[in-house]
Amino acid sequence: MCSKRTLGAAIALATVLTLSATVANAAGKVVFVSFGGTYQAAQESAYAKPFAQQEGVELISDSGPNLAKIKAMVQAKAVQWDVVEVTEADYVNLVQQDLLEPIDYSVFDKDTLAAIDTKFRPKYGVAAVLYAFGIAYRTDLNRPSHPTTWKEFWDTTKFPGPRAMPSGTFPNPPWESALLADGVTPDKLYPIDFKRALGSLDKIKSSVKVWYNDTAAGVQSLVSGDVDYASLPNGRVIQAKAQGAKVDFEYGQAFLYLDYFVVPKGAPNKAEAMKLLAFASKSEPSAALMKAIPYSPPNANALKLLDPAYAASLPTAPDNIAREIPITGTFYGEDSGNGQTWQEVALKTWNEWYGR
Repeated sequence: MCSKRTLGAAIALATVLTLSATVANAAGKVVFVSFGGTYQAAQESAYAKPFAQQEGVELISDSGPNLAKIKAMVQAKAVQWDVVEVTEADYVNLVQQDLLEPIDYSVFDKDTLAAIDTKFRPKYGVAAVLYAFGIAYRTDLNRPSHPTTWKEFWDTTKFPGPRAMPSGTFPNPPWESALLADGVTPDKLYPIDFKRALGSLDKIKSSVKVWYNDTAAGVQSLVSGDVDYASLPNGRVIQAKAQGAKVDFEYGQAFLYLDYFVVPKGAPNKAEAMKLLAFASKSEPSAALMKAIPYSPPNANALKLLDPAYAASLPTAPDNIAREIPITGTFYGEDSGNGQTWQEVALKTWNEWYGR
């Protein structure tokens, strides 16, 4: 078996060329690409559809953002996506390969720019969302406690039961959690010791019943009772809890991630893409998204529009962020010294292990 993110450039290009010709180079449209499921549905409701209605343009949605696909589109001069949400690691790689348009911050209003820290609005991307990726668990197990660290998540004697973990497709293979489980301290995670991480993963592999390709499947495995514990993003777990599922999320040792909105170089509807980013970054649309799914907005003013108790449940709330570990996504974009980025090395290493 292999990860979706390991599709070769040729396969990605074939996908590009078979997309409907009406999507590309069509005026009055904007193609919005995110990670699907309830998250993308919330994005569409909060800002993508309101923007399209306001501007009188047709919104076309797609899912499955992928570095290889973006690279293939740009190199083939057949770009069919306008606004794409990507992980920080993919953002770094896209910038280094000159595959993105600079963000036109002149179309953002002053209040929006003032509310977004400059570190969240670099030249080629604007921050889309901050989220925590950590330990999720069932609350109907009648056990006195749940894992609060990755070492405990790995401890199948103290916490028996099947696990669910990402298959390496999103956001990254579980290198950091494997190292923490093996005793590495948060300040020593980078550069990743892949050999040590694989040794740690060997210890838990037999207890992982579900290796999921998308987080919706991971959450479903927990909600359905197929697994007792899972590595998942906070938003989808807390959302499932709010809908009555007997699950919860642990912020202790959760990883704090940052995603970016980008515009691929040669996007057919670049002007509309920039306007959509400006609209989505405003406080009101940002707050609307957070009300639908409990992630954290880059726009600080958006938090002021939320109920204080609800805002306190988000990843960037002081009590939560103090227990989280920021992911150094930039590491994966760095040169490993052998002509490959660390992300390329990481994925090759993962696939060799995962496919065994």
